Amino acid sequence: MSSKHFRMAKEVAIKGSNVHRHRIGALGVRSDGAIVKSPNLPNRLPEPQAHAESRVCKKMDWGGVIYVVRVLRNGKTAIAKPCASCMAAMRNSGVRRCFYSINDNSYGIIEL
Repeated sequence: MSSKHFRMAKEVAIKGSNVHRHRIGALGVRSDGAIVKSPNLPNRLPEPQAHAESRVCKKMDWGGVIYVVRVLRNGKTAIAKPCASCMAAMRNSGVRRCFYSINDNSYGIIEL
């Protein structure tokens, strides 16, 4: 787990759409070391296509790692555990591990 990657994912979330009570950002580290990012989008797209995790999976390769962070309007970090559809997208794109925020001081890990 990299706190640097969590910080970067939080920046992606903060810069993302402000139409929800919270913002979610996903950052992927591909197996070649390349970094890909995506925030949640407004609900114009059908779920889960607007989800940050699903969107970043389109840019991932086999064996990568994803970091997901949710930021509330007050700036605090909250739980960002991916939904079942996003979990399926991660498995299908070959992501091996997902780290997600729980609060400002803790995170969860999903091995895929």
